[in-house]
Amino acid sequence: MLITDGKIVSPVLVQTALFNHIPIYYLNDQRPLNLEVGSKVLTTSEDCLDLLEFNDRHHPNVRASKLVKNKAEFRRIASSINPHFFYRLLNIDELIKMDKESIPFPVVIKPNKGYGSVGVYIVKEEKDWDQAVQDLSCDILLAKNLYSDTVVDSDQIIIEEWIQGQEFALDCYYDQEGEPVILNILKRRFVDDQDTSDRIYYTSSGIMEEVKDESIEYLRRLNKELGLRNYPFHIEVRESDKGMIPIELNPLRFAGIGTTDVSYHAYGINASENYYLDRKPDWGPIINREDQSLYGFFCAEVPNDISINLVEHIDHDSLRKEFSEVLEYRIIESSTDRTFAVIFFKAEDLEEIDRLLQLDLSLYMNLKTEKEAIK
Repeated sequence: MLITDGKIVSPVLVQTALFNHIPIYYLNDQRPLNLEVGSKVLTTSEDCLDLLEFNDRHHPNVRASKLVKNKAEFRRIASSINPHFFYRLLNIDELIKMDKESIPFPVVIKPNKGYGSVGVYIVKEEKDWDQAVQDLSCDILLAKNLYSDTVVDSDQIIIEEWIQGQEFALDCYYDQEGEPVILNILKRRFVDDQDTSDRIYYTSSGIMEEVKDESIEYLRRLNKELGLRNYPFHIEVRESDKGMIPIELNPLRFAGIGTTDVSYHAYGINASENYYLDRKPDWGPIINREDQSLYGFFCAEVPNDISINLVEHIDHDSLRKEFSEVLEYRIIESSTDRTFAVIFFKAEDLEEIDRLLQLDLSLYMNLKTEKEAIK
């Protein structure tokens, strides 16, 4: 089945569900929701986890989702593979009072349950600690108005070692035998080492070849601890000198707001259809193909220093022209999400990606006057 909050949904996913007669449920659905052990469930948002837990909190995949959504619990599980990784779980008051001399900088602080980069801060040195904690506290207050406690938990904060290395994001599922099936591997690109935004992820045949085998082996080891079956997920990892280390695992969904469709544009792989129909991509021909272009998605967001309510018009046509080849320009209509477009694109080199990372998106926005905003 497909469970959706109806907010930002991939048209590819909807067409897949309709074509394959997959039952679709909504957060306010009054129909009974019966989850059989081994049944396939995919969600579009972690807001949907509340509905699953309400209907069957004892279902194996519901219990597993609650476990991995808790970053500290996931860290505990993953520590069997990465035993030397530092992390601590605290509440916000303990974080404020924490002895800075006991912290092995650089570290990351973030909500124990979180969405995207909300409330995530990299703290490289002791002198940056107080400002980062203050900014995190502000983010948590703002997040309470946008997300449920299932998505962002303001009561617990995790502090963990900053992992030096290249970051990757994988869309996957464990099949009915518990074997990992990789549907896409994306590299994450940052402006600098303080950047935590989700603006650009990209993939290529070379990237698939680079880490596919290691990723499969790591996911096998991880599932010896989790024991998941027929389970879709999105996992973010870093490749470090200590090996592959997980950042977080997002349960029962693929990359957020439909961005998993980048694999459809790059390789013709429909992630949800592969999951529902128990298909496994044949990566050999893809890795060996002549096309070595970079395929990515660009999450265009209203800058944090601009209120969403002040945005009167966005010049999508001008923003589209910044890309050398647009595969799909998907406008996002949402009154609560800062993302206003997801742009799937093709590039020949990293030069274009780095240029796109530097774009000032406020230049494509017309803002209401102050008097109009008050009305």
